[in-house]
Amino acid sequence: MGNALGSRKKLPKEDLDFLMSNTHFTKKQIKQWYNGFIRDCPSGQLSKKKFIEVYSGFFPDGNAEEFCTHVFRTFDKDNSGKIDFKEFLLAINITSGGRPKEKLEWAYQMYDIDGNGTIERSEMVEIIKVSQIMPPVSQLEGS
Repeated sequence: MGNALGSRKKLPKEDLDFLMSNTHFTKKQIKQWYNGFIRDCPSGQLSKKKFIEVYSGFFPDGNAEEFCTHVFRTFDKDNSGKIDFKEFLLAINITSGGRPKEKLEWAYQMYDIDGNGTIERSEMVEIIKVSQIMPPVSQLEGS
């Protein structure tokens, strides 16, 4: 997936067909998402740095870098270090309107940092910490 689109400016028909079959988006919506993606990422690839830069704007009061690193990891399905349009839209589909099972699978991947199929306590603490859902780890360790 990582290099499928390269620097092409028009979404290939096979990618459009794939996304229409595997997301809840219409043909028109997919093309709109694609145009925005290519405008922001002319190479057809979204780097981790750019991802963090863009999404940091959604978390102005916190350090989004650590959290975004974990989100990026779950979006970068082929571990290329970049997100292509298909990876991007599949992830948007899950997080914005996916079925409950898909959302749970995505959340599980988020917590399973090392990808071994098991969520260790340290992984859970890490994600909760960077999500700013709980008190600092030092307070947890005291209890």
